[in-house]
Amino acid sequence: MGREQVAVLVFSLLSFTSGPLQAELLSVGVKGGVPLTDAVEGSLGNRSEARRYTIGPVLEVRLPFSLGVEFNALYKRTGYSTIDGAFGITAIGQVRANSWEFPLLLKYYLPGRLLPARPLMEVGYVARHLDVAKATQSVFGRDTISGTTINQTTRLNPPFLLRDNPTHGVAVGGGLRFGAGRLRIAPEIRYTRWTGRGFNEQGSRGFFVQSVENQAEFLVGLSF
Repeated sequence: MGREQVAVLVFSLLSFTSGPLQAELLSVGVKGGVPLTDAVEGSLGNRSEARRYTIGPVLEVRLPFSLGVEFNALYKRTGYSTIDGAFGITAIGQVRANSWEFPLLLKYYLPGRLLPARPLMEVGYVARHLDVAKATQSVFGRDTISGTTINQTTRLNPPFLLRDNPTHGVAVGGGLRFGAGRLRIAPEIRYTRWTGRGFNEQGSRGFFVQSVENQAEFLVGLSF
């Protein structure tokens, strides 16, 4: 899903909520946060270079019996770098990608209407789409066997870096909801178990780098 399609989706959701039922049944806002786990794991010489933020719109439909349904479109800037070397030659790789996550969650608000903050629990399905924006490999050095000097940078073909795209997962979480007039502030901890790996790069001599299957993050929602 490209940026234009996401923009259309978000605009459509916000336009839908402008009707007369918004104040009673619907709330819209924004959700942001920071990851508590790395984006990738791998062998020695690999490291995550994901940006430390998550941001996107949130839409919640309130239901009877203290229930609600929440939809997010969360954007992350993710990626990783690799370094490997042998026989005087060093190879450095860099991958950058746009990550969109689309959680659809069922929420339950625990009793406590008279408390300053109301506890909540959530569970649901999440889909993730990765769009590789840039992937390069730089190779340089002097081969100790042949004596050949190498210094070149190659743009990689992104699709071979991806295995499961889109990726599917299950999310669970919990937090609190504070109210100040119409404004709702809801900090939470959310855990996602992915059933596949978006990034999956394999190489020789035990080299590998993969997306993590266990993801945790701290999020804060602001909605009206």
